[in-house]
Amino acid sequence: MLDAAPFMCRRARLIMGYTQQLFAEEMDVDPATVSRWECGKLTPSPSVLSRIREISRRAEPAHSDAYILSSPTMKYLCKLDDFSVPILLSKGLLEALGVTLEEVLKDPDRLWSADSDGQRVNDIVQADPRWLRGEIAFFEAIHKAAIPGETRWWRSIGAPIAESGAMLWEAVLDANPNEFWIELTTFSDIT
Repeated sequence: MLDAAPFMCRRARLIMGYTQQLFAEEMDVDPATVSRWECGKLTPSPSVLSRIREISRRAEPAHSDAYILSSPTMKYLCKLDDFSVPILLSKGLLEALGVTLEEVLKDPDRLWSADSDGQRVNDIVQADPRWLRGEIAFFEAIHKAAIPGETRWWRSIGAPIAESGAMLWEAVLDANPNEFWIELTTFSDIT
């Protein structure tokens, strides 16, 4: 059975828009401890894990323009049933694309170039009937995505936001180029 603690820790930290350093201060632990939590090398104490679960299950912060635009992590809030329809993008992603949120909302194809695996991720996730039935807790993927002028490899995690019809896709550059990979995790896998 999959340990949900690393996912919950990372999600709570990203929902708050915190670096590992800031999250460590919030949880009153050493920054290396947060890193070990997120890598699955250490499990938070029951009281801390309870607090992390509470934060990671919040839906409302993901709907906040300020949260999405201020976060240092590349984030993409999109429709649950069509990942190519953006709702919000993080400041970092907008800066990397060299566009404003309004420009992307008018022309979503900027995010879905021929060099991107975004449509492939969308097609695989949407083809699994458990996704729209609300049985998938999150997906993880390694994929290509184009930022103007270059195609890079990314490590992503995508999770539906309860009762919202939206999905939060979080990504970081992958230092080691890989082959395309995707895995869907159900709620029953993490309980």
